[in-house]
Amino acid sequence: MPRPAACALALVLTLSSSFVPPVSGDPQPDLASALDQAAAGVPGMVSVVVVDLDSGYVYERRADERVEAASLFKLFVMAALYRRALDDPQLFEATVPVSRPRLTAGQVDYALEPVAVREGLEAMIDWSDNEATAALVELLGTDEVNATIASLGLRDSVVRSGEASGNSTSARDIGRFLTLLARREIVSPEASDAMTWLLLRQGINDRLSLGMPKDALFAHKTGNSAGTFHDAGIAWTAWGERVLVVLTDGVAAPDARALMKDLGYWAYVLPAPVAAARSGP
Repeated sequence: MPRPAACALALVLTLSSSFVPPVSGDPQPDLASALDQAAAGVPGMVSVVVVDLDSGYVYERRADERVEAASLFKLFVMAALYRRALDDPQLFEATVPVSRPRLTAGQVDYALEPVAVREGLEAMIDWSDNEATAALVELLGTDEVNATIASLGLRDSVVRSGEASGNSTSARDIGRFLTLLARREIVSPEASDAMTWLLLRQGINDRLSLGMPKDALFAHKTGNSAGTFHDAGIAWTAWGERVLVVLTDGVAAPDARALMKDLGYWAYVLPAPVAAARSGP
């Protein structure tokens, strides 16, 4: 991991430790009830996982249902790249051919341009660049990506191609991935820090982030395809680090966005119950 990125990540995480719990004169619902109520009655499939890393509390709602991964599969591609880099330290400086649009005589066509793997990775995570993703999956091969998935103990996730659709996952798998990442257990502590830093720079913040303060630290990845609308990440809250995962299928985008705003708010502001792990409907 480049030293400036490591220092920057350490700084923002140190600042996050100074957050204080929100104070309100109104009675607050418990976390599980608030999450249940927010998701109840929403037409379509809603999968939710919330993990409070300090207490070990886990909330799950339809967490094991397989859905179209959309761009969330790019998390697995990112991990596979860092896994390969253990044996190939120069990997991120290599180049891959990425299809890019160009304007020629008033016409738009596409041509392959050499792009550094590091640059392609950043584009894939921060702005969900599908062309960069396809090039990186071509570099790795789906077998290597799926081997990385298996090494992390994920059971519901499969990457079949570098296309933006056709891959599958579950909220439970994404929750496990992010929990391992928050614990700095994916590939190596340094690689986990580098991946977290990339996710902190996410440029698409129109879902769970809407329910959090504007200055909240949320290292996350979004995804959407025909019928699906997802967001998942690690939030630094007044109560410590939390993993938040919301996957929807068959929910209209405006409804899914409103739902995620509510879920993001409650998961950010409410303390975890003292009781043990709990699963919703």
